[in-house]
Amino acid sequence: PAKGTLPKGMGQTPPPQQNTSSGSEGKSRKQQLEEYETEYLQRIEQQRIEEEKAYQEIIEAEAKSRSQQTRGSLPKGFEPKPEPEQQKQSRGTLPKGF
Repeated sequence: PAKGTLPKGMGQTPPPQQNTSSGSEGKSRKQQLEEYETEYLQRIEQQRIEEEKAYQEIIEAEAKSRSQQTRGSLPKGFEPKPEPEQQKQSRGTLPKGF
């Protein structure tokens, strides 16, 4: 092949157009927005539920580990390690970058 040319099929096709009617022909802008909004709310609710489950699992695991620890007296010169505070999971905010 000649130098500076694209492989077959490359550059020949026009880039896909991104119009508001992409994918959903015949629907009005308002209908598209309403559908998107309902899907968005469902996704947000599902994400919140999953975060809540994960948070509960962390709490349960921490409670189990604390209940299984046996506390005894330490030899002289030893001090118990201060327990690191668990960071509270933020609610209702998106991580950086969103």
